[in-house]
Amino acid sequence: MSSSSFPKRTLGQTHCFCKVDATLKYSSTRRNPGRPFLGCPKYNTKGLPYCKFFKWADGNEEIEFRLQERNNELLRKENELEKMMDDVEKTKTELRKRVDEIEKRELVVSNREKELLEQQTEMRRGRILLRLYWGFLFVVVCYLVLFK
Repeated sequence: MSSSSFPKRTLGQTHCFCKVDATLKYSSTRRNPGRPFLGCPKYNTKGLPYCKFFKWADGNEEIEFRLQERNNELLRKENELEKMMDDVEKTKTELRKRVDEIEKRELVVSNREKELLEQQTEMRRGRILLRLYWGFLFVVVCYLVLFK
């Protein structure tokens, strides 16, 4: 039984020897200009150790790889959208709580306003009665002084 030096393909994504998803690159050599190949994503990255994984990605492999990359991008965007929707729902819940709190405060203010209006009305009545009392007292005193 012979063994391959390349990892086996798993559901559309090839891994390099570092166990990282291989990246699709294009050759810039004179011998193979623009030819697609899969390589270690750590290659040519300063300070990162890399393996020497290399595999030509001709025909269907290139298309599969692009489709897989596109699928991964769509999944990432879908996850971002789900997170955004969760954030929107949390914000809506917070806003509902704030609205409820504001409505409660408005009710308290409205009740307090009614109490103040009732107190104000009561004070007016008291002032009117006090004036009537003083007026009546003045009339009685005048009557007693004049007719006595």
